[in-house]
Order: sequence, then C-alpha cells, then structure tokens
Amino acid sequence: MSRANVMIVDDDQDLAESLAELLEMSGCTVTTAANGREAVLTHGKRDFDITFMDVRMPIMNGVDSFFEIRKLKPDARIVMMTGFKEAIVAKALEAGAAGLLNKPFAIE
Repeated sequence: MSRANVMIVDDDQDLAESLAELLEMSGCTVTTAANGREAVLTHGKRDFDITFMDVRMPIMNGVDSFFEIRKLKPDARIVMMTGFKEAIVAKALEAGAAGLLNKPFAIE
C-alpha cells in the first residue's frame, strides 16, 4: 500500500510542523508550505492526495490558492482550515473544497 501524499499549507509554522509530524507518524508523506503562492507552485510540480489549506495567510490567502490549484489540478482534494468565521470560505466550499476544519481542532 502506498503512503498518502499530503500537503499542509499554513503560515503558523508550529501548527504546520505539529500536524505534519502526526501525519508522518501515521504513515503519510507530508510537504508543508508557508503561504498560498508556495502551495500553488508546489502543486504545479507534484500531485497530492489531499491538501490542508489555511485561509488567512500572507502573500496569497487560502481561498485564492484553492482556485489557482484547481485550475492546475481540477481534481485536487483541498480541505480549508480557519480559526475565524469567514464568508470567503463558502466560495471554496461551493466550488468543491473537500471540507472545512475549524481551528483549533481535535487531532482525532
């Protein structure tokens, strides 16, 4: 069985590293990105089974990044993550985002 290839996109480096470590301990291969632009560039070079995308980030926010990645990879599975009530998240969900994780979230 192949390892799941996961991307975590979050400008909160501690959260990204903690989540990456947990997923790696579960057998996943994890790539992290600190902002949406970096995520888009990485998605242009590689495929991921799933991406966990923060909404509020510098350089390019998660919703704009979601739409750019979907242009490159229409079948990309992207779960949005946010600690805020944000109307823009609905646009990504309506366009096919795989779901929404409200931060902070339980690891289970």
